[in-house]
Amino acid sequence: MPQPIFSFKNAIYEIDGQKVLVVKKFEMHRGATYIVDGSMGSGKTSLVNILSRKNKITSGDCEYEKKKLNSYSKRSFNDQIAFVDQQFKAPFGTVNKFLKKTLNKYSHITNVNRKIEDISKKMDIEYLLDRKMRKLSPGQLRWIVLAANIAADTKVLLIDEIEQHLSPNDLNRLVKILYRKSNYDGVTIVDT
Repeated sequence: MPQPIFSFKNAIYEIDGQKVLVVKKFEMHRGATYIVDGSMGSGKTSLVNILSRKNKITSGDCEYEKKKLNSYSKRSFNDQIAFVDQQFKAPFGTVNKFLKKTLNKYSHITNVNRKIEDISKKMDIEYLLDRKMRKLSPGQLRWIVLAANIAADTKVLLIDEIEQHLSPNDLNRLVKILYRKSNYDGVTIVDT
């Protein structure tokens, strides 16, 4: 059996003494897509926040590639994981500047301009590259943040509230792009 990329064993996450998430045993594997579904407050966001190391489990074990999740340096871990959070405050500057800054954080990306060119075509954002990030609509902003994290070509892509601000057509296009990332590039995708 292949080695899991993430594994949980008796993992508990609490907020103010209340158990928000309990995972007895669960494994996630490379190149697979996981859709986390549930009602409001069921722990979906807590799960992706734990996987992104935004939050820590209260007790139990959570591992990434057979090592404790928190044993990785921040730089090493963030080089392998891309995370699209539910909330994102638009920075100053243009879309192109944002994409460059985001992609320059990843040590495995050698040609940032080529990555921007490729993702711009795939996600049809060429017309937005010179726009100010703070002038984008919520849907455009979400699409740009998704584009930046997809272009990062990390081992894992975490997306909290995948459908947020997206039309059914945009969501359908995004699913096709993510399908290729998972099935052809081997990226593990976790969506809520």
